[in-house]
Amino acid sequence: MSKLEEKELKDLQENRNELTNATLNLGQISRALKVMPIQESNLHLKIDELEKKQNEMTKDLEEKYGKININLQSGEYEIIPEQE
Repeated sequence: MSKLEEKELKDLQENRNELTNATLNLGQISRALKVMPIQESNLHLKIDELEKKQNEMTKDLEEKYGKININLQSGEYEIIPEQE
């Protein structure tokens, strides 16, 4: 049986490996694109929940302390003067 030259075989093998890697990368991208809308939707729902919770917590604090500015690092707050 005849045999290819070493460089020819090496070039074919390298090209095949690059083709395989490119195909795998394309598959990973396709999968990510399919999953992204679901993840985006889930994040929108999570943000909506967190905003609602933030608003409820703000309302509860305003009922207890009135209108205040809160330093989230220290927990200190100052009352916002009411404008007449």
